[in-house]
Amino acid sequence: MKSARGWRGLIGKVAWIGCGLLLVAGLMAVDPNWSGHIRRVDRMLLGAVKKVPKMADPAKRRRVQGLMRPLEPGLVLGYLYDPNATSQALNQLRRLVPVLTGIAADWYTVDAQGNVSGQTQPQVMRFAMARHLTTLAVVEQTTPSVLNSLLNNPTAESVSQYQMLTMVESDGFDGVNLDWEGIPAADRAHFSQYVGQLTKLFHQHGYYVTLSLPPETHNQPGSSWTGAYNYRVLGREADLLMIMAYDQHWSGGTPGPIASTSWVRSVLSFAVSQVSPTKLILGIPGYGYDWASEGAGAVALTFTQAEQLKQQYAPKSSANHFQYVQGGVLHSVWFENTRSFLGKVQLVSGFELRGIVLWRIGIEDPKIWDFLE
Repeated sequence: MKSARGWRGLIGKVAWIGCGLLLVAGLMAVDPNWSGHIRRVDRMLLGAVKKVPKMADPAKRRRVQGLMRPLEPGLVLGYLYDPNATSQALNQLRRLVPVLTGIAADWYTVDAQGNVSGQTQPQVMRFAMARHLTTLAVVEQTTPSVLNSLLNNPTAESVSQYQMLTMVESDGFDGVNLDWEGIPAADRAHFSQYVGQLTKLFHQHGYYVTLSLPPETHNQPGSSWTGAYNYRVLGREADLLMIMAYDQHWSGGTPGPIASTSWVRSVLSFAVSQVSPTKLILGIPGYGYDWASEGAGAVALTFTQAEQLKQQYAPKSSANHFQYVQGGVLHSVWFENTRSFLGKVQLVSGFELRGIVLWRIGIEDPKIWDFLE
């Protein structure tokens, strides 16, 4: 979706389907033990991830010091997750470039000493820059003990900040995205301070700092999963907050919607009470889960895998959930499709947010792009 049209133009185009949305009745409460961060989904979908070598020689972008490339309104971003550095990411970009305005490349990680490692894909960067896409380097960490050590060691903090700056500068990114999940609640102030320091450093050199944050429906500073993320303070310090409004029902919990419209509305209601909507990006899922009544946890599904099961067991259903019996075991499947996706896009317009980001490119219902183009 091109920014000149804005989100309101999109709503006029999809209003007909919005009237027929099947909304899940009532507000679904957030599981207090929710800790199924989305990396778990992709480990199930992709299998074991190989260790990646140091960053490759990048395609470089010249930048005037301190001059930041403007971020357009109506952002349509997608997380790129291709840990084995295949040609998949580039092929997906070629297909979606008429619609996407930017990418968040999930290629990097940071350790307790602040060392940043990963593998840049130069061919993807050259393609994205040639088409003027916004490019963000995602630096991931999901181990609480690692994050606690990093945020309580000033030397490690400084090392990580300057290594991220060097990576962004040398590889031609517009900025960085911190996807740090599971930070201990006791480190709430430390993380806010870290983000403030990082943003000051990056702005001096003309780069953006963005954050991927877990969803909340109310302030929970004591929560073991969301307590470390002070939306109000982080919204002042960072340039964009990407609210990962998914895993309402996660793989280790009970069956239910991945991100019901009513629940996402509650998540956004809280977010806009803390942060300017112009700084908020709604994270929308593209995956599903298959829960078995017997067994440990659900199996993650791409849209294609979920649709194949539906055609086999519930071919007449138009809903994004169904049940089936296999080997005497009852299965419950919930997944995201175009209809559920568009319901969330309507919320983006209603709350006047900055845009959307899809988790992740390649596992979604391909028809969603027809409505965004």
